[in-house]
Amino acid sequence: MMETTKPLSYANVLSMKDLSSGEVMNFIREAQQFKAGKQIELTRPVYAANLFFENSTRTHTSFEMAERKLGLNVVNFDPAHSSVNKGETMADTLKTLQAIGVDVVAMRDKHNEYYQELVDDRNIHVGIANGGDGSGEHPSQSLLDMMTIYEEFGFFEGLKVAIVGDLAHSRVARSNMEVLNKLGARVYFGGPKKWFDDRFQAFGTWMPVDDLVDEMDV
Repeated sequence: MMETTKPLSYANVLSMKDLSSGEVMNFIREAQQFKAGKQIELTRPVYAANLFFENSTRTHTSFEMAERKLGLNVVNFDPAHSSVNKGETMADTLKTLQAIGVDVVAMRDKHNEYYQELVDDRNIHVGIANGGDGSGEHPSQSLLDMMTIYEEFGFFEGLKVAIVGDLAHSRVARSNMEVLNKLGARVYFGGPKKWFDDRFQAFGTWMPVDDLVDEMDV
């Protein structure tokens, strides 16, 4: 009997809950190397697609620029004219892209944890980068924030970091409070008190913005 080879599965970046502090630091250090001019040499053409079912300018174009700088071939995908609009599931869309050779996708959708059904599907092997899910998380933005803090201070342990704004609706606030706690920072929240709810209490303390300004490192 001929032995079959299992398709290659790629790593996903979906939620800061999934990443250890060591993995976050590895991302930061590798990003610093690329910022300093590191190049990669691909052994074969690699293809990426950006599936943004929710409007985005900065995140969408940032992903595409990063993909091109890494030497990836970007496959054009227009959600407005995709088969999702006539009933095709997101999983079937990924399987179609996978079948024609796409290796990795960056995705954004208005539904929380839209990616769960995709990673649970054993027939999907493309790598998935979450570019924002509903009111859930924004891990790529969070990793950029962590790199900015690390470049400024060189450490996280004991830093006082305030997250200020529309906490109830901010994806990156959720990602940041999760990872900052893992990295040893002391997290505080500011902004209208009505946007601070019980979910945030496990991660940090709310303070008036005027009080935060005098005490925070970040």
